[in-house]
Amino acid sequence: MRVIRTSGQLLGPLIRAVDWTPVAAVATVSVGLALATTPGSPVEPDNAAITLRMAGVLLGAAAGFALVDTASATTMVVPVPRWLRQWLRLLLVAAPIAAVWAGTFLILSVRLAEGAELAAPGLATEATVCLLTGLACTAFVVRQRPERLAAVIGAAVLLGLAVITLPWFEAVWPYPGSPRWDEVHQVWLAVLPVPLVGLFLAHREVPR
Repeated sequence: MRVIRTSGQLLGPLIRAVDWTPVAAVATVSVGLALATTPGSPVEPDNAAITLRMAGVLLGAAAGFALVDTASATTMVVPVPRWLRQWLRLLLVAAPIAAVWAGTFLILSVRLAEGAELAAPGLATEATVCLLTGLACTAFVVRQRPERLAAVIGAAVLLGLAVITLPWFEAVWPYPGSPRWDEVHQVWLAVLPVPLVGLFLAHREVPR
């Protein structure tokens, strides 16, 4: 198919065009937090969950920088549709971010207290929603301002949303073992399509 062939041709230029610095910085922080736990000392599930949630929010904030296409502001005619370029940028950044989060999870899982477990599906759902929300926030801003500031604004919105939920911590970010765990994460799953729909709308062509 033409789209697949075009996508393959775009991967190299897009990898070079994406600003990887924010993702690399947050990846270092996320893995560093996991490694900072004292080797040989058991990690409590509650502390591990907090670390993973911090990693998810920060990675979601950093991901939006991959959507900034400064060349679009100076190029009047682009042979490749905008939606394809933006979705490829999203996929390119999502893969390493998923790997970093999974690596952080594995490090913490190995260091958990004996008999303790982390609820991987629920925590992964939270991280996915944070990632997609961060990307969607930036995707809307970048339609109007195709510059690095758009990613800064998108990251600020995501971080602001995370801070707003803190007074209702147990209702939004329950600890592993909480009796409300399944109930809360059903809501997380229900919210998941919202940023996806936002991304589909934001990745459309921008009227000139």
